[in-house]
Formats: sequence, structure tokens, C-alpha cells
Amino acid sequence: MQAHPLPGGIGRASALKLSYSSYQKASRVLAAVAYALAKDYGVEGELLDIAQGRTTNYLAETAYIPKVAARSWRWGPEMGEVADALREAGLPADLAEASAAVMSRWDALRDSSLSTPEALGHLHDSPDDEPD
Repeated sequence: MQAHPLPGGIGRASALKLSYSSYQKASRVLAAVAYALAKDYGVEGELLDIAQGRTTNYLAETAYIPKVAARSWRWGPEMGEVADALREAGLPADLAEASAAVMSRWDALRDSSLSTPEALGHLHDSPDDEPD
């Protein structure tokens, strides 16, 4: 093992670990749920074919984040449909519901053109979201 010091003070290594873990672990759980649903409908082979056609990792595609934000107005409701299908199959719908909730933070960005930092900024709580 080789240490890779991060400049900038205490907490950065933990933040990096948690940032990566949030993607790596949640994406694998999401894959398991997707395959369980596909198996219930007999399309797991087709899902695997689609997945194997990918050449990059979504975490490395940061330029795509603004496109996700701009499309979330229609992707969010689709994730609601996914949640319904998962519940009907007796599978956990929590990740689909959480995805729809995250996408709702981008509702005002319908078909907009913005930068990655701008799209990410819309994921943070706004003062209007604070409890009274």
C-alpha cells in the first residue's frame, strides 16, 4: 500500500473516502436491485448486454452531470414508475424514490444549459428548505 497525502488539512481524506464510497457501494446495491427486477421479468440477459456496452464509468463522466440536471424534470417521474415496479415485485424501492427526490432539486433547470459546478450547486439545501 502506498500513502497518498492530500493537501489542504484534516478531513479531506475522509471526505474523499466517503465521496467514493457513496458511489461505489450505492451503485452496486442499485445494480443488484436492477438485476432482481430484470430477472423477475426475464430480461436480465438483455440488461447485462446493455451494461457491457458501456465503455466508461459514470463517476468519471462529470461532464454529463448538467445533462442529468436538465433532464431530471422527466427522469424524476420515471424513477417514480421504477419505484412502483419495484414495490409490485416485492423489491426495495428506496433507491428509486431517493433518486426521484434528488432529481426534484433540479426541477427548475428543465432543458437548461449549465456547468457541472452549477448543477452540483443545486443539490445543496437552499435557505427555503431549512426547517422552521
